[in-house]
Amino acid sequence: MRKNYRQKHTSLTDRSIFRLKKSEGQFQRYHDGPALIHKLGHYGYVCKEFQTQLEFYTGNFNFVHSDILYLPQFPDRDVMTFMHLDLGEEYTDHHTLFLQCALPTARETYVHHTSFEVEDFDTQLMGHRYLAQKGWTSVWGVGRHILGSQIFDYWYDSSRFKIEHYADGDVVNQDNPTRRKAVGPLSVWGPELPKDFGDNKAT
Repeated sequence: MRKNYRQKHTSLTDRSIFRLKKSEGQFQRYHDGPALIHKLGHYGYVCKEFQTQLEFYTGNFNFVHSDILYLPQFPDRDVMTFMHLDLGEEYTDHHTLFLQCALPTARETYVHHTSFEVEDFDTQLMGHRYLAQKGWTSVWGVGRHILGSQIFDYWYDSSRFKIEHYADGDVVNQDNPTRRKAVGPLSVWGPELPKDFGDNKAT
């Protein structure tokens, strides 16, 4: 009996590039320069009082969990959550806000990074090259996140605060259940994760 070696990820989907060629009879031409921002997509905190912050945001605003992460060695201890805005049937970004439990050595609660959406992968890579040519410091990227699925690119600004360009992220609505899983890799592909990426204000 002949085996089927065709893997699921090689099959065409409704989002396949082979079905989304919009440049019929036209030519795509790109120009060097900074990545043009579409919107502020999300931001998040590293929290010394994780549970208190979580209760504040979910109890006073229409934030809903998309994904919750727990420590593998302590399955009952949630340490991170990605939350989207509850807009009912309307689709919205996988996360607008994330909260992460700080390490015991963290000095304070702080904003980990802000993230700005750009149009597409080309815009992202051109923005990456532009920042590199200007001498700015890359933090992590370019790569593809697992949770949220964004193509990411993190940089330091002049104050050493992390900013992210992202493209091609997931969207969810009320029909998407909250998922809960153990902490694991943050990317499908990309450079190695920096050791201080998750909590860089620890003593």
